[in-house]
Amino acid sequence: MQNSPRIILLLEATRGFDRGLLSGVARYSALNGPWTFYRRPHGYLESKSRLDFKELVAWKPDGAIGPVTQLDELSRLHVPLIAYDVNEYSGPVPCVLSEDFEAGRLAARHLLDLGHRHFAFCGYHGIRWSRERCQAFCNLVERAGCSVQVYRPPSRRRAAWAKEEPHVRHWLETLPKPIGMLCANDDRAASILETCQALRYGVPEDVSVMGVDDDQYVCELQNPPLSSVRMASDQAGYEAAALLKRMIYGEEKPSGQRIVAHATGVTSRQSTNVLMVRNADVRKALRFIRENAGRPIHVADIVKATDLSHRTLNDQFHSELGCSISKQLIIARIAYISRLLTDTKMRIHDIATVVGYEDDRHFSRYFKRATGLTPQAYRRKHAPP
Repeated sequence: MQNSPRIILLLEATRGFDRGLLSGVARYSALNGPWTFYRRPHGYLESKSRLDFKELVAWKPDGAIGPVTQLDELSRLHVPLIAYDVNEYSGPVPCVLSEDFEAGRLAARHLLDLGHRHFAFCGYHGIRWSRERCQAFCNLVERAGCSVQVYRPPSRRRAAWAKEEPHVRHWLETLPKPIGMLCANDDRAASILETCQALRYGVPEDVSVMGVDDDQYVCELQNPPLSSVRMASDQAGYEAAALLKRMIYGEEKPSGQRIVAHATGVTSRQSTNVLMVRNADVRKALRFIRENAGRPIHVADIVKATDLSHRTLNDQFHSELGCSISKQLIIARIAYISRLLTDTKMRIHDIATVVGYEDDRHFSRYFKRATGLTPQAYRRKHAPP
């Protein structure tokens, strides 16, 4: 074996979970290496989809980490292997698995704590991790005295989203509202958000949606940003690299070891940031407020978005939320301004103009009255360095 172990690394960087594994492997190599890695060529450099076995043999690897679907090919190299993206595999090759039952339980607790009484799950047919997340989610919700509406695809064969979406749309239309929904992963949740938008359902007012994996790129690109269960795939990647090294040096034999990427908590974003409201008119008004918090709207505009009088809607706000329409508008607007202060480099004057203030001093007094800090002080305290 070479002084620097040569590792075939067939991890993709397209999914957050896999990027975490890559990060963990890289961290182990940096601390205990160096290692030399073989990476699959980018798509624009590949002439064919299958692995070039002769090329891998010629590279003289000492070990490999790859998807379970390529174990047959990789096993012909006769080097220590670790598999990921495992579905039903139960053989002797060590595998990286996600803690799917705990992911389902964490999601159920999050939605129960928000006050939901109706629940749904949307996953995939024939995939172990989707099934286990669903099972744990349903078990905890049912122990709380509620039931879960589980999406059942029309066919056991997996279909492209364009073909499946009409069935999902019909299912969404049959669900009681408001409802808390867990999706099997972030990709599924992103698709559900698109369909909710097409159906004009408010998220999170009508449907609170959350995924699993906390893929920052997927979650932050959604409208609204997606809540998700965090999975410690970075640590799992580190442990997988450590096990691979022990196998390479003959310190441990492959015996079906399971390296678990633990579910560590929920990253709460706007897709579940909801005040549980049963009244449909109040939900409609809250959705209008959320969607227009960055515009200089007034209470009259909110009332006009419903079919109620100012007095009736305000009474319903007090009954449901314990405050006035005006108070909820202030809460939403301050939250919007706070995000601009912490997440962007916009000038204070430009932020004031966006929300309808021509005078920076009036804007500053408005914000300080609500938060106790001037916009400048708030940015200094809360914005990342």
